[in-house]
Amino acid sequence: MFGRLKSDRQDSRSIDGMRDINTPENGAVLLDANDLPWMEETKDVAGEAKLTAEQQQAKNQQDKIIAFFSIDAKTLVTPEEIVGLGSKGLRDLKRKRLQDLRRMTLETEDPQVTAEQRKEFLRRLRSGEISRVDEANFLLLIRDPLNTPSIGAEKMFEKIAADPRQIQILAVAAGYNLKNWQKMDAESLDKLLGTVQVNGDDYRTPVGFRRLEKYFLDGIRTKAKGQVYQCYVRSMKELEKILYGKRYAYYKQFEELRKLAQNSTEVEREGSVGVSRTARVEIPKRVTKEKFMRLLTEKSSEMLGRAVIDGDVWRGNGKEEYLSTHDLAEMKLGPMYEVVVGEMKICLSTLFRLPSGQLATVAYVPEGRSWKVRSYYQNNDIGLWCYLPNYVRSKDGRIESYGLGYSMASVILPLPLQVALRQIEEKFGFETISDAEFVFAGTAQAWENGQDKLGGDYAREVSADAINHDFEVYGRGRKKAPYTLGIDYRRSPDFGQCRARFVTSVTDAGRVQVEGFSSHDGQMVWVFCSDSKGRTWIAHVEVVSPLTSLGLRRDWAIMGDFVTPLYEYTSRAGIYGDRDDTRGPKQCMWNNYLSNVPLIQQYVGQKD
Repeated sequence: MFGRLKSDRQDSRSIDGMRDINTPENGAVLLDANDLPWMEETKDVAGEAKLTAEQQQAKNQQDKIIAFFSIDAKTLVTPEEIVGLGSKGLRDLKRKRLQDLRRMTLETEDPQVTAEQRKEFLRRLRSGEISRVDEANFLLLIRDPLNTPSIGAEKMFEKIAADPRQIQILAVAAGYNLKNWQKMDAESLDKLLGTVQVNGDDYRTPVGFRRLEKYFLDGIRTKAKGQVYQCYVRSMKELEKILYGKRYAYYKQFEELRKLAQNSTEVEREGSVGVSRTARVEIPKRVTKEKFMRLLTEKSSEMLGRAVIDGDVWRGNGKEEYLSTHDLAEMKLGPMYEVVVGEMKICLSTLFRLPSGQLATVAYVPEGRSWKVRSYYQNNDIGLWCYLPNYVRSKDGRIESYGLGYSMASVILPLPLQVALRQIEEKFGFETISDAEFVFAGTAQAWENGQDKLGGDYAREVSADAINHDFEVYGRGRKKAPYTLGIDYRRSPDFGQCRARFVTSVTDAGRVQVEGFSSHDGQMVWVFCSDSKGRTWIAHVEVVSPLTSLGLRRDWAIMGDFVTPLYEYTSRAGIYGDRDDTRGPKQCMWNNYLSNVPLIQQYVGQKD
C-alpha cells in the first residue's frame, strides 16, 4: 500500500535474487536475542560492542521492523497544520505523513531503536495487535526478485528449473497435478507471485508460503521417507530464498522477534501474581481433543466387504457406471481411521483432493450389520466439513454444484468429526487420486437441472424443518440490528465449556482459529471463528441430537443473522458492509456489525 522500495544498497543482491552479498550460503542469519547489544553486551579491549557483519545485518533488519511499527505512536501532524483542514483533509494528511515516515524508516541505513520502543513492539506482537497480515503488508514493501529489473521471473525460473523438486512444489501451488506438473513455467511463476490467487492463497510473501510449505511436506511425509524427504525440505528452503530474496531475510528476522516476544510472555507469567494484561489469557481448560484410531488392514477389508453404496449412476468422463466397493478398494479408499462420535463409530478413508481444490473423504457409517458409504468434503467458504446429499449434473455429466440439503446448517458435520478430520489432515495430509470426482459423486443423488426433491436416506433421517421456529433470527427484508441479536440464557454459549479448538482455513479470511462451546443447557454447540486480527464470527450452531446413518445430526437450527460471515455478499450486507474492506463481491462485516453483536462481544471479552 506504500509502494515498493529500492534495495538498501544498489548491489546488495546476487543475480539470482537469493541473498545479499554479505549473507552466508545458508541464507538469512538468525539472530539470537543473547547476541544483541541491547542484552548483555560483549566488550573488546576498546570497550566497544563486537558484532560480526552478519549479526550487524540481522540487527539492522530487526531494528527496521521495530522502527517501522513504532511510527504509529509518533505525532503525525502539528497543531498548525490542523488549522483550516477539514476531517477528510486531516485524514489524508495523516495517511501521507505515516507513509512518508515509514518509507524513511526503511530507507535509513542505521535506524535508532530505543529499549522502550523494542519492549512496546514485542508487547504488541505477542498480544496480536501486530498480526500476520500486518507482517505480510510490511514484507510487500521490500523489493523481491520478481520485481527487480535485473532478475524477474525468467531468471528466477531458470534457477528453479535446476531442481525438479522445486518445480513440483510450485506446480502444487499453481494447481497442476501429477500428470501436468511439468507445464510449470516462468509465466505461471509470475502469476503465482504477482497476485492473490482466485482461491484466496497469497504467495507474494513468505507469510503466505508457510501454509504451502506445511501442506506440501505433510502430504509427502508418508511417501517420501528418510533422505528423500530431507531433500524436499532442503529444496523447499532454497526455493523460498529464490522466490523472495531480501524479503525472505526480513521474514526470518520477523519470526525471531515473534519467538522473543513469546519467550518474554513466559517470563512475565512466571514472575507475575495473577494474570497480567500483556500475558495471553487462556481459554478454560475443559477442551476434549477428539481422537482417531488407525484401523488394521484386516479390519478395513472386512468392513469394506459389508459396505453399501446407494449413489446414482455417474455420467462424467464419457462413461456411465455406478461406484462399487471394488473401485474403492482399487483406489485404496477403504476405511482407514475410526472416530467415535457419541456412541457411534464412524470410519474414514484417506483424505483426497477434488478438482475444485477442496479436500474430501469417503466415510463408512454403521447401519445395522452394514456400513453405509458417504461422501464428506471441506467447504472452503466456511472452513468446515460437510456431507454431500446430492449434486447437480452439468451437461457433460460432471458435478456442476453441490447440494446443501434443506439448509447449509443441515449438512455440516458434528464437531467431533470436524476435529478428527483436521487432525488427520495435519498428521497424514492427503492423496492425489484419479477419478476423484467419480468417487465423490458416486455415493450421492444426481439431479438434473430443475430437479429439487430430496430423497434417499437424507430425506428419511434428517428433519425437514429447523428445530428453532421460536428464534427471531431475521430482520424484515434486511439484517437485524446487531445489538438486537439476543438469545435466552439456557441456549446461549457457556464460555466455560469449550468442547474443541482447532485451526482451519477460510477462503476470505485465511487461517482461522475455531472454538466450539456448549450451550448452558447442553443442547447446542456454538462454533466461533477468529482470524489473525482477532475479528470473530459465529460459523455454525450445532443441535445436539441423535446421529443418523449419514454421520449428521438428525436436527439442525437455522440461525439467520447470528451466523453472518466475516465477509458478506454486498447484496446481503445492507448498511453494515465496510466498503473500504472488500473481497470481490463481498464486504467486511466486522467494524459495523459483528463487533456489535452481544454474544461476539462476550466471546472476545472473555479472552482479554
